[in-house]
Amino acid sequence: MLKILRQPYPFFEKTFLRTLLQSVGEGIFIALFLIFFQPFGTLAWHDPNKNLYLCGYGLVTAIAGFILRFGIFKTFPKYHSEASWNIGKEIVSIMMLLLLITTGNYIYSMIVFHLNQNWSNFLWMFVAVMIIGIFPTIFGVMLNYIYQLKKYNQTIVVQHSQGFDNQIFIENNALKLIAENEKDSLNILAANLFYIESSDNYSTVFYEKEGKLQKELLRSSLTRLENQISSENIVRCHRSFIVNLDKVKKVTGNAQGYKLHLETPELFVPVARKYSQLVERLKTI
Repeated sequence: MLKILRQPYPFFEKTFLRTLLQSVGEGIFIALFLIFFQPFGTLAWHDPNKNLYLCGYGLVTAIAGFILRFGIFKTFPKYHSEASWNIGKEIVSIMMLLLLITTGNYIYSMIVFHLNQNWSNFLWMFVAVMIIGIFPTIFGVMLNYIYQLKKYNQTIVVQHSQGFDNQIFIENNALKLIAENEKDSLNILAANLFYIESSDNYSTVFYEKEGKLQKELLRSSLTRLENQISSENIVRCHRSFIVNLDKVKKVTGNAQGYKLHLETPELFVPVARKYSQLVERLKTI
């Protein structure tokens, strides 16, 4: 069981818009569920504003989801990171969300319905939220894990053709990567570049020099550096990575997606789902 919980799980970047849409969607689902099915005795409750009151629980769900994903997770980025995200953390995040929703519903019920403040009412409400949310969400997590694992769990050994290499080495002369201050720059052969990794307002360039791995930090966004590169085989593969496809030796995958393993054994970069076509491209070169 513990081994399953440690398995990598698909990670989605929590941008403001994605978080807002996901949270609003969850809120609408809860509101419609309560209105149409009217569980937990609400069917016997008669009030001209009942549907409006039930929509309030949907609003609480939406607010709780937004606070968790864009507030709490953004406050602890090392915990909520792609590199360490797994099934266990996904389930914990669901439990945190359900607890946050319960707290919000409890406060909402005290204000609107003058619910008595005691632990039994809170526990009853937590059980109600768990019944609605925990089983379908955990089932969805495991189903998604199996689907993504089946889709990406493969190993591909990349065999670069001699003609391809010669063509690339001819067109890949020098790269000049210029920092935002227009003064700092890095001049390297494109054929020596492994990858570039983004880190906040900086980018780290990994390249080979005299047979040794070198790292150079430039104050520049990844997009800005990407626009300075004209080689068709030095490409974006992730929101935080640019990779030299000529350096890729092997492709592996897990439920989070593909990983490109480079010539230097300890170097690998992830491939975001929207760039998955790069793997098909590597099969043909």
